[in-house]
Amino acid sequence: MIRTHLILMALVAGSLLASPSEAQAQKQWTEKSLIAFFDHEPTVQQVQDKAIRYYQVHPSHIRRLRRNATLKALVPSISGEFSNDLTTLKRLMDDGLYPNLPPGYKENERVNGDSMGWRIQASWALDRLVFNAEVLDVQSLIGILDGVVREVTTIYYIRRRLQIDMILRPPTDLATRISQRIRIEELTGLLDAMTGNFMTRSVKEGQKKKNMKKGKGGK
Repeated sequence: MIRTHLILMALVAGSLLASPSEAQAQKQWTEKSLIAFFDHEPTVQQVQDKAIRYYQVHPSHIRRLRRNATLKALVPSISGEFSNDLTTLKRLMDDGLYPNLPPGYKENERVNGDSMGWRIQASWALDRLVFNAEVLDVQSLIGILDGVVREVTTIYYIRRRLQIDMILRPPTDLATRISQRIRIEELTGLLDAMTGNFMTRSVKEGQKKKNMKKGKGGK
């Protein structure tokens, strides 16, 4: 009983020490309204999907690469060779009996030759249908996929917690408020770097649609 009373006293004291602005901020928000406040931002699944597509480690892409690496053994290696030879043969023969008589050479022979050849060879490495080291290289992309998903998920929810803290427990001093805003912008920048600017672009488009709905509702 004594321990229960102490806990209740601590909770009451904590509520009394809370700043008026923080208490007021917490009263005007419910779980549903707070979640709806961020409905213009992409979900974590959308950000994950954009990130793994940006890094080209989407599961469908990995499956396609693995299949291509396996079927690569059915594609032959083609080699070719081309040759062209030009030959000229010239022969002059003197008259042995009458070397000084005109018209000079007894025989004057000139032979020109031209030969052309080509060869094409195709070879298959069918043993790669049983084992291909390139398939293992493709499988290593799964580790990159897992790392990208984990990193994006961690950054996404750290950013979301900071956003909620800024709403429910707004900093009272300027330095802390600016520091938290910069931290949120930093995390947004990291998500942009991992998704090809999808985060910022999606937030802007979502906010624009949200404002248009509000405008129509106001009318």
